[in-house]
Amino acid sequence: MRSGKQTNLRSLVSKFKREASMHGNVTIDPLASAVAVENPAIAEILDLESGELLDAATFISARRYDRLVAERVSIRESFSSKPRFGCGLCATPVYLVASHQKRFFFRHSREDGSCPSITRSELSRDEIRALKYAGQRESLAHQRIKDRIVRSLQSDRANSEILIERQWRSARDGESRRQPDVQAVTPFGRIAFEAQLSTTFLDVVTGRRSFYRDEGALLVWVMAEFEPTYRRMTTDDLLFSNNSNILVVDEETARLSEQSGVFQVRAHYRIPEIVAGELRDRWASEIVAFRDLTVDRNTQTAWFFDYNGEATRLLEDQAQLALGRDDDLRKRIIAFWMSRHQQTPEPVSREADWQGLLAELSERGVTPPRSDRYDRAVTGLMNGILSAREMRPIGWDFKSLVQVAHKVADGYPQHVLAMGFAIRAFGCAELIAAQDKSHKWEKRSMLIRAKFLGGDQGYRPDEDTLPFLKFVFPDIGSKVERFLQEKMPQANF
Repeated sequence: MRSGKQTNLRSLVSKFKREASMHGNVTIDPLASAVAVENPAIAEILDLESGELLDAATFISARRYDRLVAERVSIRESFSSKPRFGCGLCATPVYLVASHQKRFFFRHSREDGSCPSITRSELSRDEIRALKYAGQRESLAHQRIKDRIVRSLQSDRANSEILIERQWRSARDGESRRQPDVQAVTPFGRIAFEAQLSTTFLDVVTGRRSFYRDEGALLVWVMAEFEPTYRRMTTDDLLFSNNSNILVVDEETARLSEQSGVFQVRAHYRIPEIVAGELRDRWASEIVAFRDLTVDRNTQTAWFFDYNGEATRLLEDQAQLALGRDDDLRKRIIAFWMSRHQQTPEPVSREADWQGLLAELSERGVTPPRSDRYDRAVTGLMNGILSAREMRPIGWDFKSLVQVAHKVADGYPQHVLAMGFAIRAFGCAELIAAQDKSHKWEKRSMLIRAKFLGGDQGYRPDEDTLPFLKFVFPDIGSKVERFLQEKMPQANF
């Protein structure tokens, strides 16, 4: 007769299987933004180093899927030394978990009922483990891949001391040990090989990584097969923490190892490309000699294609190209403005030229200023800053720079702050002081500064033209933006 506990476990197991079959597997584009679950139990996390409280959903959604998965491995691995994040309510260390839909949330490392945030399943860890391993059916598949790894290692004379299911005792701690599927001494040193067939708890993965790193050895995960369009969460954990490479030992690679006398593996990897100005991926696979892999014991990685390095290079090249294009457009905007005849009507073609420049700005994601006249929205801004840069009046029929300063303050108070930053940036303060023989600007600038400090909104910078300002004059634009964000007026005129 079954006990009540056994009956309850069977009920829970059946419920878990029903839910799993309903949800199925979800495969996410590595370059897509990560998505948080709705209404997470832990809404805020505590950065245990800085003490800063972070919104959990914002932390997740601000990251690309592949990068968040790699980071979740790092977060979990840090438990063994220095936890990175804690629960915003109780400060208990937390780690990232993914739902069936691969939406992310934070979970307590332990839950004793003292925190109102409940993050754990009603199934125990052992019960979930029982579901994740399919008994004898998986054991046979597991044995096959171990046999292929051993055959491949034995075929290569560069490998020695090949052991199956033997304990690896820590040289530093006699009580600490692991039992890898296969271990061997290779050209890279001593390596533990683990065959990954089903899902594995993340703490098991990170615990093994830490163990072998401390041993000065390397852990290599090997799969029996890999399909990039159908990836489980555990596969993603291994993939994105291994420079987007997955290693497979199958019957074909084992046979090639035996024929060539060189240990062969099938490497699956992502190849980054720039398509229409954006980063894209394509998948590739290649049978390669194990000795041709790049290994890193510190990061516990073994890979054939350097995805991270190539993606970084492409993005840097793209950024340089964008900077060059931006610099060219910036110069053309300034040249257009410097050539204007503001005091006399200009032909319609000039307005068309200006609209063309603004269209190019829009293509770069910069919101252009809007006005019923092509120069009205930025007249005071461009004339003021360019006059400071050139140290002479630009755009207005004035004789001195101090007249430009008065004009901006009179007609374009929303651009006074930008003009003030430009005066300092281009070293015009002494020139204006020399031209200010009546000391009217000196008195006026002191009054403007007092109004800023008093929170007067009359001189508040124009946020509509801020994107334009940041593009054409990045240094000045960044100062104005910082002023708006911090609301701490420190302008000197």
